Amino acid sequence: MNDINAFEAYAESNTLNSLSIQTFKSLSTFIYERTGIFYPEKKKYLLEARIRKRLQTLGIPDFEEYDYYLRYGQHQETEFSFLYGVITTNETSFFRNVPQLEAFTAFVVPSLLESRKNSVLRIWSAGSSSGEEAYSYALLYLERLLPLYPGLRIEIVGTDISQSVLKTAQAGEYGRYAIRNLPQNYLNKYFIVDGERYTLREEIKEFVTFQTLNLMDRQQVRLMKNFDIILCCNVLIYFDQKAKIQVVADLYNCLNFGGYFFVGFSELLHGISSAFRLISYPHTTGYRKE
Repeated sequence: MNDINAFEAYAESNTLNSLSIQTFKSLSTFIYERTGIFYPEKKKYLLEARIRKRLQTLGIPDFEEYDYYLRYGQHQETEFSFLYGVITTNETSFFRNVPQLEAFTAFVVPSLLESRKNSVLRIWSAGSSSGEEAYSYALLYLERLLPLYPGLRIEIVGTDISQSVLKTAQAGEYGRYAIRNLPQNYLNKYFIVDGERYTLREEIKEFVTFQTLNLMDRQQVRLMKNFDIILCCNVLIYFDQKAKIQVVADLYNCLNFGGYFFVGFSELLHGISSAFRLISYPHTTGYRKE
């Protein structure tokens, strides 16, 4: 088969298995209702490309059958977790947002400790993906905070809707890309290195627990209480305005008074919530519940 015929055969098969507008609307509505992630019609191609490989893996011949399988199949909740994994980008790494980490150690923790008798800090990494963010805070606690505040204890909870990324988080095993921003002394002290694999030592993992949670599930979120710091970085970008307002309002209620809320590099709460006080730190910003 020459290149032209091969291309025509591919185009034909691609057309036969394309995502129709009707099925796209059904799938995008289902995704929005479950996650708050909105796919406009102009991004039909993106949703189609991301789901296509999943159809091949499952041996499902078309998107219509996949839509039915997702809604009514025997393993629909497991499949939904896989779907969420392919429609979002789990791009993360250790020490990804250094200015935010510096604000945490230099300003946020001292502020929280001076106004309380309780020396236990509770941190929630909401949308924790494969755990690098949550573990970064555990590393800072051991390396920089504990020497200054010997009585300080820390509890970190990481949540994500995707079970597959949580398995990575719980294992604490990473490749070189994930640890590229870590100083060498952290690698030497807190990781077991085996070739290109970097595994966190148990003394780090014991500070963090992970669990499945959908931020659009208000009943689930209401169970997350009494946090001093909530990290919701690079999560709101997936939501439309209505979903953002709901999620941020629910997270506000999960914070203790005087607690801090952080979002990603390019995310702001303007037009989403006026309940927090914006606080400026060197090269970053945060929000405080007052």
